[in-house]
Amino acid sequence: MLANIYLNYFDILWERHGCGLGELTRYADDLVVVCKTKKDADRAYQLIQMIMERLELTLHPTKTRIVGLWTGEEGFDFLGLHHRKTKAETSQGKVYYTTQQWLTRKAERIREVVKERLAPPRMRHKSFREHVEWLNPKIQGWRNYYYTAYSQLKLAKLDWYILQRLTRWYAKKKQRSRWMSSLQEARFLTRQNGLKTLL
Repeated sequence: MLANIYLNYFDILWERHGCGLGELTRYADDLVVVCKTKKDADRAYQLIQMIMERLELTLHPTKTRIVGLWTGEEGFDFLGLHHRKTKAETSQGKVYYTTQQWLTRKAERIREVVKERLAPPRMRHKSFREHVEWLNPKIQGWRNYYYTAYSQLKLAKLDWYILQRLTRWYAKKKQRSRWMSSLQEARFLTRQNGLKTLL
């Protein structure tokens, strides 16, 4: 919230001097400007530097860069999604280029959240339903934010990870040495208790 209040002045100056250079998208202290030409991108970069200096702020030295999306060789991460121009094909076999989005590695912190919930021994006294009720709002939120036509493979892998973690937890609760032997039972319990999925 503080970033939005402070950078409101940045938005005003950008609208006044930079809106003709490119389309600005800003969320708190993260921003992207999409420009049509390299010349516009260079000018936008210089303008952003000038505004930041006036605000007595500095741009992040490694995150701040100009990325050429024209060839598809480069992409950029923004708000948990990687954006890149890639080749696609219609059902009739016609090739075209489009900007696609999929989860960044940082966004896959979902795994850590699930592990932190299910791995500790103190969580073994919980019921299957309690874990599902805790996981479902998070899974729904992640799906609402990260689901795109191009993120389905990664989301499917995360669904498998969640099922695997639940199975490991269930096997330990039942004091079974091999978690894979509990997979079908855990899969049945996820359906019975209404576990949501990312895909």
